[in-house]
Amino acid sequence: MSSALPLTRLLHEEAAARGLRDPQAPLPDIPEVFALVRDMPYARASTHDPAGIVREWRGTCSTKHELLAALLAERGVSSTVIACTQEITPPPGAPAELLALAGGRPVVDVHNYLIVHAPQGDMVVDATWPLSAAQAGLPVNAEWRWGEDQQLACTPLETWAVPAGESVADFKARLLRERYTPEELERRDAFIREVGRLFLTSR
Repeated sequence: MSSALPLTRLLHEEAAARGLRDPQAPLPDIPEVFALVRDMPYARASTHDPAGIVREWRGTCSTKHELLAALLAERGVSSTVIACTQEITPPPGAPAELLALAGGRPVVDVHNYLIVHAPQGDMVVDATWPLSAAQAGLPVNAEWRWGEDQQLACTPLETWAVPAGESVADFKARLLRERYTPEELERRDAFIREVGRLFLTSR
């Protein structure tokens, strides 16, 4: 059966190489697949290719959910990538670098998450923040429970389903250009880069 799950096998092998799984263990089930993707450091990958994301072992809300959607599809579970606008206000416990970048003003962004079409019914899934982010006050989903909605990493302002077959990255980029000014996008990029730097240096 494992030969029919090449992406899941790659996830297992990369996790084992990092000491996160026993190399001899069976391939992870869907709840563990979710946990492995969730706990990848929050930082930009250089690619939107699912295998490339696994090899780099990092991702933001867009790439983590593109990867998770592909892993679910290998198991016959379909999902829809959702995009929503949001305003990010770092919590009081956030690192000083992020509070300084925000400068007391919300940072704008387009967030991605999944609607998973599970046998038990549609469920909201958000794998954005690793468990380690809970200490900074960020919303972390500790468990996968079939048929139960997870907590979103943001409060959505406007929401869209990314059309099937359309690039998540292109859809997101178009929304960002349409909704925000160049100055807002510059602050957003600086904020995301700093979040990624903090997660990668804290490993």
